[in-house]
Amino acid sequence: MPIAPTPRAFSPSRFGVYVHFPYCLSKCPYCDFASVVVREIPQAQYARAVERELELRASQYARRPVESVYFGGGTPSLWEPPYVAAIVAAIDRLFGLAKDCEITLEANPVASEAKHFAAYRAAGVNRLSIGIQSFDEKVLAGLGRAHGPREAVDAVVAARDAGFDNLSVDLIFGGPHQDLEGAVRDAERALVLRPEHVSCYGLTLDNLAEDVRLAKEVRRGRVRVADDELQARMGERVREILRSAGYERYEISNFALPGRASRHNTLYWVGNEWVAVGCGAHGFRRTDDGMGLRYANPRKPDAYLAAMESGRTPEVGTEILDARTLFEERLFLGLRLAQGVDVEEAARATVGDVPEAVWEAAARLERDGLLVRRGSRIACTDLGLDFHSEVALRLLP
Repeated sequence: MPIAPTPRAFSPSRFGVYVHFPYCLSKCPYCDFASVVVREIPQAQYARAVERELELRASQYARRPVESVYFGGGTPSLWEPPYVAAIVAAIDRLFGLAKDCEITLEANPVASEAKHFAAYRAAGVNRLSIGIQSFDEKVLAGLGRAHGPREAVDAVVAARDAGFDNLSVDLIFGGPHQDLEGAVRDAERALVLRPEHVSCYGLTLDNLAEDVRLAKEVRRGRVRVADDELQARMGERVREILRSAGYERYEISNFALPGRASRHNTLYWVGNEWVAVGCGAHGFRRTDDGMGLRYANPRKPDAYLAAMESGRTPEVGTEILDARTLFEERLFLGLRLAQGVDVEEAARATVGDVPEAVWEAAARLERDGLLVRRGSRIACTDLGLDFHSEVALRLLP
């Protein structure tokens, strides 16, 4: 089986900043991200805390141009544009923004947030990721989404009117009230909007950071969602539709027009460093002795804000990654990408030599049609991408 086509002009960010905004107007029943529902968002207080953390983190990383910034959440489009502008300016002041820096902000497709799109563009944001999820009212209701199909379309129009020429839309298939035909219709309606990027995920309710409400409802038999077989058929059909429209599957669940792969997300999958700030954020950096360090901030905003007001770095946990762990992560994450991973290059940056067991496992996976090898590079086939975790675990020494 061939490797999935490698996107042209594929250029992962070499250094990025992730900013987490944890506040929402409501909690989606499938969401396990660090987010909370509050009556009043502490806009200025949270911005001051994030800027203070950026100042503390700046000394931990070698100064070099930031090639990507990502505002995730939560619902970052609830953050008033002047505060987003202040954070972008702080990143530039403390680290320096590359001239072609990709700056993404996640947004909900509701009118109250879409009205700020032009102000976000003026603040320096040049890419929006719009959480459409579905164009079906029943599916949206089952997913706990506050918007309707018309608002989804209107949000994309508003983004174009605001000057955004780089848009991503999110779709979820396999949710409540959705059948195969519904998943196909969602993909087709998304293509009418012609976004540069589509993130298309099968609904996941297992192995999450927290036991979400929808998972409980499914276990109790109160809600039905697509089983594994139906979800696999949905994914296959959606991929066919996106590919026929010129979108390349450059990662397990991400598709892009040529040259429009997310630079920030691919940063994670190729093992580059990033600064992470805000409640619930996770960052990574290399240490002077060649190992890696991962840190995690508290998931609760009150704990995060208290830490920042005390003047200390807010992390609640750190993990040192030795050379072997770094090598295994490079393989595990790199195999998420259609272009795969150069095993020898990953080994040189970590353990030195490639363990022979890795090549032996790769040969077995290739015979099974899950992997292909070209020189020192290995990559999942389309089937292998669908079973990525199993492939990676069978490959690891």
